[in-house]
Amino acid sequence: MPVVSTVISGAIMAQFSAKKYTGRNAIDLANAVGSAVATYLVMPNLVSCTLSGVVGPIGNINSVVVGGLVPTTMSGFMLTKATSKKLTGRDINGILSAISSGIVQVLSGMVLSGTAAGIAVGTGTGKFTAVNAPALSKLILAQMVTKKLTGRNNIDLADSIAFGIVQQLKTAATFTVVVTGVIAPVAPAGPIAIAGVPSVFTKIS
Repeated sequence: MPVVSTVISGAIMAQFSAKKYTGRNAIDLANAVGSAVATYLVMPNLVSCTLSGVVGPIGNINSVVVGGLVPTTMSGFMLTKATSKKLTGRDINGILSAISSGIVQVLSGMVLSGTAAGIAVGTGTGKFTAVNAPALSKLILAQMVTKKLTGRNNIDLADSIAFGIVQQLKTAATFTVVVTGVIAPVAPAGPIAIAGVPSVFTKIS
């Protein structure tokens, strides 16, 4: 995942730079969050799709649009959690805003891929249904430690960032899905849980 991690980290760092956060810790934090998010989002079965179309043994799922992600909403979730944990430094709002803006910039171009048993050709929608804030927080914290970010507020910061990302993904992110495959007689299927992952990050033009 080095390319995806670099893309997310670079987007966050660009936002940090725009806000004049250019110290060593800013680079390390951007890399830690970017690496953790990239690692987490390729885990299987985080997204479920509801599909309709022509029945068939299996179809290939691809999303054509990702919608609903808003940086200010994501950073608002982060800030709410940070405030509850007494993270109230003068730069916390700017830091969380930069992280949210960078993440949304990349994730808004995400492509979902996978397979659909029972649907050969059709359309549908997908949503993040199984993302988990504690799991993402652990990954962020582990990356912070790897990059020698060892401040006493690291756990609370990781929790706040993860909470905001997960809340936004669960409540707002939507995929428009297209299924293509071979038509053959099979029993109809209901909502399909994706066996694959949102595996490719690319800017949709």
